[in-house]
Amino acid sequence: MQTDFPYLKIMKHDRAILGKKDPTTRIYRFSGGDTRRDAGDWYDRLCARFPSEGFVSPGGVSMYVPVSRAAVYQRINAGKLTAFCYHPTEWSRTLFGGLRKTRKSPYMYIPVSECKAWAAELERRVEGFKDPEWLPDRQFAAEVDKLEKWPKHKGKTSVPKWKRKLRAANKPSIKRILGLVGLLLPSLGGM
Repeated sequence: MQTDFPYLKIMKHDRAILGKKDPTTRIYRFSGGDTRRDAGDWYDRLCARFPSEGFVSPGGVSMYVPVSRAAVYQRINAGKLTAFCYHPTEWSRTLFGGLRKTRKSPYMYIPVSECKAWAAELERRVEGFKDPEWLPDRQFAAEVDKLEKWPKHKGKTSVPKWKRKLRAANKPSIKRILGLVGLLLPSLGGM
């Protein structure tokens, strides 16, 4: 299995365009103006830096890789997928005259080449399971449970031993009944 994933090559001088890198991930965050023009300018610079690369949003990754959006975010946060974020920010005044920086939801873009490489990686993983005897995990677990719980008495069902003991403990025994009758008889005889 291939161990080298074809990540985009990002140099230190690219940080002016891409923004700061989050530690232990491949997320690059750039904060800029709140207008659409600012976000568009940033996206144009991103595309100019990687001219042969296309970009999609996290929801668009499913066009290339058969995974959920949650799996995309999990892979991004694990540092196995590169993401470029643009955070639109603006300064506003508070009620008492102070300045506050407000952020809106970021625009997030993921390189298409990494999406295709991830799809190929998943395809290689699945190729190993083309065996006709192979069962998915849930179906295999169900088969194992069925074999472990298979009755060893050839189809005859019987009450489990623990249930029989419980029923026997709740049944009044003959000795106890005779003892109670013996106690009651003398008291009945005096009437």
